[in-house]
Amino acid sequence: MAHVERLVAPGVHRLPQFAHATRAGDYVFVSGTLGTDADGALVPGGLAAETNQTLANLSAILAASNSGWDDVASVSVYLADLGEFAEMNAVYEQYFADQPPARITIGGVDLALGARVEMQCVAYTKRSLTTTSDTAVPFTAPARRTGFVEHDGERLYYEVVGDESSGATPLVLSHGAGGNHASWFQQVSRFAKDRLVVTWDHRGYGRSSDRGDRTGPLVATGDLLAVLDALDIDRADLVGQSMGGWSVVGAALARPGLARSMVLADTIGGFTTEAVLAGLGHARPRGPEHDVLGGHPALGETFSARSPELAHLYQSLGRMGSADGDLVIKRLLDVTYGEAEAARLTMPVLLIVGDHDQLFAPAAIRALANLLPDARVVEIVGAGHSPYFEDPRSWNHAVDAFLDWLDGGCTV
Repeated sequence: MAHVERLVAPGVHRLPQFAHATRAGDYVFVSGTLGTDADGALVPGGLAAETNQTLANLSAILAASNSGWDDVASVSVYLADLGEFAEMNAVYEQYFADQPPARITIGGVDLALGARVEMQCVAYTKRSLTTTSDTAVPFTAPARRTGFVEHDGERLYYEVVGDESSGATPLVLSHGAGGNHASWFQQVSRFAKDRLVVTWDHRGYGRSSDRGDRTGPLVATGDLLAVLDALDIDRADLVGQSMGGWSVVGAALARPGLARSMVLADTIGGFTTEAVLAGLGHARPRGPEHDVLGGHPALGETFSARSPELAHLYQSLGRMGSADGDLVIKRLLDVTYGEAEAARLTMPVLLIVGDHDQLFAPAAIRALANLLPDARVVEIVGAGHSPYFEDPRSWNHAVDAFLDWLDGGCTV
């Protein structure tokens, strides 16, 4: 499988038909970019103003791609009027040092929105998908402890892995309706190398009880907060997969300051604006497929054939617990958020989605990114609704790069 990430930069306008950039291997390929403001209107002031805004937009896209001007290999410039070549150049040269990259300039081009200039580029990315953590490194097993939290008449199971004295912000993973804490087996050891990692079971999943038959987002927020309180965690990076997205969004809204960041993986987290709902219309629902080995609507169409043993494991994990899946889905759909709640989530948010997700289509996730104040999108090529399970290498790299940026290690 090709390891490709489709990226969307926060604050830069974009049509829903394309991503701002695609990162493949060591390089990032940036789409044609205009001098538009955050609302999609061309900036006033003529060619010089448009050129400056175009380059500023490219800067933001490169930053979202772990790259920068020093890493640009080539630039393509398109001008409506080649007679404005010198005016464009006067602005362009301010963005480069003494050794600018290769470039081609084409004039007499009809550009969208009546723009006078458009640019695209190819750049080297500082953090390659093909080189990060791929070399053999001696593995030192991190500390692990497990326990239960008594809350609201229920017994909630958790696991904590990693060094509690590391000083790094803890990473808290909330699973989806098709799994439990063990679903994160391909993530825990990766991220526990340098930070504390917490996994837990929602009510009725894995080892957590659901005596009151109330599992769902209305109680999950309080349950997650109860687990964090028991562990003395008052600030964390919150990750929610599918159903878990409702849990972390609810917790972040209920306790401002808790989430340093959020990773919303193949989830709308309860946000149901018109744009998000329109995006959901792009999904192509599949049957449950539980009657065949490895069949599951939350897995990509080819995953079961490619990795039948892992697909079977996914099926088995989803059967551990007492939760009624149909009832949980109904309860999820009854909890919704809108623009007002989105505006309160000012922390950095990484949205990850499989480009073949049949439950929450990428179009819905891109619409959610446009709704949140500080969001970026990664689409994982060839994956369905569960890329953390189907393609953990790409999923882990995307989250790792995001965490590195948050920790000050690089730009994302």
